[in-house]
Amino acid sequence: MSERKRPMNLAMSARTRARIEGLKEKLDSDSLSEVIRRSVELLEILSERQANGCAINLRSPDGSEKEVI
Repeated sequence: MSERKRPMNLAMSARTRARIEGLKEKLDSDSLSEVIRRSVELLEILSERQANGCAINLRSPDGSEKEVI
């Protein structure tokens, strides 16, 4: 069963809107809504992992790692 989509109005700064639009282009997304949905899903995953004691690290091409969350 498909979840019914409902419209939502968001107020945001011009900088935030520009960042979302930039992500839309980088990700070749169809809409700003898709970028926001994907962002929320990612934040949910990261938050759950962090709550379970995981560290979130970024690994550079040279193999070095940095904890970011």
